[in-house]
Amino acid sequence: MKRRADVGAARSSRRRPAAVTPRVERDRHRRRRDRASRGQGAPWHFWLVVVMATVYLGWRAVEGVVWLVQWIAGGFGVA
Repeated sequence: MKRRADVGAARSSRRRPAAVTPRVERDRHRRRRDRASRGQGAPWHFWLVVVMATVYLGWRAVEGVVWLVQWIAGGFGVA
């Protein structure tokens, strides 16, 4: 009589646990969260873009206020 090869064992070399308890799942989740929170900030060029956008929008706000003052002053014939 011929023996059948275990096809599942040939496909996967990883062993999976028979049952995963809630405690094991919680610990895995904590380890992933801790790994993700360690020193993983935004890259420096992201912060450069944020600073440049803030400077640009601030300057546009100043221009808007100047334009508004000129528009109001021009409307009353003060300019």
